[in-house]
Amino acid sequence: MSVKKSAVADEIFDRLDTNGDGILTSEDYRASAEQFLQSYGMGPSSPKGRALIESNQALWERQAELVDRDGDGRIDREEYREWFDSLPASAAASGVPSGSPEVMAVLHAQFSVADRDGDGVMDLHDFTLWRDLKGVPEPNAAAAFALIDSDGDGAIDWRDFTGAAAANGLEALLYGPQRG
Repeated sequence: MSVKKSAVADEIFDRLDTNGDGILTSEDYRASAEQFLQSYGMGPSSPKGRALIESNQALWERQAELVDRDGDGRIDREEYREWFDSLPASAAASGVPSGSPEVMAVLHAQFSVADRDGDGVMDLHDFTLWRDLKGVPEPNAAAAFALIDSDGDGAIDWRDFTGAAAANGLEALLYGPQRG
């Protein structure tokens, strides 16, 4: 695995490893969802909260199926790196198969939570806040927003996001078009 690819794998692994024990479990994926919800002052029993937790659990189940070689219900760093190294370059950029149903469900649920007023659209402020919570610097988030807001009206909806993902790749929308 290249040094850059290994660094990206480790960055994603560390972000997923919410308790910092060096092992990914379903509890990490649930905790990640709950932490995200707390950032927005939302509880796990709210409709948006349930949707995010359920989508994170579905993502965990799919990743466990693909990555957990020994079937122990845990993914260690080495298993994650080996799986990550097996991904095509376009999928490895985001750490998961780009556009997989599970990934898109998590992103849609996060998008819904980040749309604080519930009108189905985010402005630049809402979008940069969402990405900041995932460790993306404001300039990178602003550049990603510009890719998504193709009509320049200052607002994006989920269809804008998915259309831009198809045109520009998911990594550019999640981390900014000039990542690393």
